[in-house]
Amino acid sequence: MATHDGMDRPRSPKKSEVYEKQLLNRSASMDPVWQAATSQMAKMKCARVLRVRRYRIEQCMTLLSLVSVFATILVMQFEIVSSTHVVDVSSLRFDTVVLVFRTIVSATTLFLIGLILFRADTVCKLRIVTFRLPPHTKYYHPSAGLLMKILFEVALVSVHVPPGWNHPFMDTRFMSASILNTTTGLQSCPDESHRLAGSFCYKDLPWPSSQLDVVVFVRLYMLFRWLRHRLGFESVDIEWLGTEWHVQTQSLAFTVKYMFRKHPVRFAAVAFATTWMFTSVLVEFIEHAINVDLDSTVEALWLLVLTMSTAGLGSIPPKSFQGQVVVAMGGIVGGAIISALITSVLIQSLRVTDAEAAVVDILVARHVQTDHQVAAIHVLERFGQYVVLLTRHATTRTALRHAKTHLFWSTVTFQASRHALAHLNQSAMHVLDRKTAAVKFRTTALLSAPTAAHTAASMDALERKMHAVHSTLLVNAMAHRPGHSHRHPKGG
Repeated sequence: MATHDGMDRPRSPKKSEVYEKQLLNRSASMDPVWQAATSQMAKMKCARVLRVRRYRIEQCMTLLSLVSVFATILVMQFEIVSSTHVVDVSSLRFDTVVLVFRTIVSATTLFLIGLILFRADTVCKLRIVTFRLPPHTKYYHPSAGLLMKILFEVALVSVHVPPGWNHPFMDTRFMSASILNTTTGLQSCPDESHRLAGSFCYKDLPWPSSQLDVVVFVRLYMLFRWLRHRLGFESVDIEWLGTEWHVQTQSLAFTVKYMFRKHPVRFAAVAFATTWMFTSVLVEFIEHAINVDLDSTVEALWLLVLTMSTAGLGSIPPKSFQGQVVVAMGGIVGGAIISALITSVLIQSLRVTDAEAAVVDILVARHVQTDHQVAAIHVLERFGQYVVLLTRHATTRTALRHAKTHLFWSTVTFQASRHALAHLNQSAMHVLDRKTAAVKFRTTALLSAPTAAHTAASMDALERKMHAVHSTLLVNAMAHRPGHSHRHPKGG
């Protein structure tokens, strides 16, 4: 209470205090409906918090995967520069630089493993809150359905070259049979770089352990999770829509289909550029030490664009098995898929819409009518020329024969245009009859359809409500009529 001029005046309570008091009273009353409502609201809030947490976790995972991929690309480029001596890097300590970047890749790997487990725990709690899993279920329980996915993703992320580990391998490849020198009786190989073993020639291709860095590029799949969030596929309404129509809206395939359906040109261009660039980087890194034809980025890009476009000149083939696998997967398989996408985009862009088809039909009809009129005019002109030549006495038989020939071909052209015009009119009538029949069928089906049961029930309920409202209005009108009073019994 506040005092002013020696008198106490009442103070109006704040809205927050009133609401808080009402909430306390409702909670203290142990109302089952109120408790169920508050419990449902708490679960909805918890589900929203868990969805936001999952989004933040996947954002961090995407960022860390990009950092590890770019660090791996820098390691590859440093190794290419140091082996080809394209740029003078003598002032830099190559081993130290590579060690730093591989340490970054290892650190991001550890963080990614932790985030994978944290995300699995969040997904499990979200499924519990949304009643898809029983309470007290953990993400590592087989009943949660997440254990195999977690193990596969952890194994996929864990594969990388740790810092300081360098173990060279040797790939021995059969090249050809040896050549016998008849003079000396000795066997030799056609190429001096080949190794003679018995009667056959082999070639030793070095395979450094650093080539295992290419596995880090698989982490780019996390970009699709971030893209799925950006498209809104993780929202509640899209989840419910997918559940209703039995569609996996959170799958990679659905995201790709949606992007290709919504932005076909941009999606095909980005897919082509991404596959082309990353595959070229991998081929250059694998082949630069053993293939003099693929020791630069330009040559690798040229090889991949020829392979993806199915031209395949074959002038720069990869020599190592790893390079052949990368070219087969990224260039041949990826190129075939992207070529099919681009082909479907072109076909879709050239598809004639209904409005365009109507305009084309009108233009064709006008062209046929114009040809018919021109053919008729030509027949009249040729016939007039023939008649004029007949009336002349000095006309030769050759001129008459030419005039008759021109008249004949003009008549043939006129008949052909007349048949085309008749066919056009018949086709137009057929289309009109078909459209009329379709409209008539839909109208008949709509008018003859029986009234649905729920519609009839709704109309009956609405009619009852209208009667109730009408009765209430009559009672109120009688109660407020002047001179009208309620009689009460005596002693009441």
